[in-house]
Amino acid sequence: MKMKKPDPSPRPSKPTPSRRKRLEALRAESDLELEDLIRRRLALPIEKRTNFLRVRLPLPRGGSCL
Repeated sequence: MKMKKPDPSPRPSKPTPSRRKRLEALRAESDLELEDLIRRRLALPIEKRTNFLRVRLPLPRGGSCL
């Protein structure tokens, strides 16, 4: 008669300390990436930053407006 192997233990419901540290590191890294993205966009000239807000005017007048 063969003996049954015990079921694998269930996963812990609370994150382990090392997992918690990894999650905190990922959150911090994503925050830094977001700040970097904002800085890069703010460094662009105003025409590039607000391009989505600008509307082209008809030819006699020309140019664009917000």
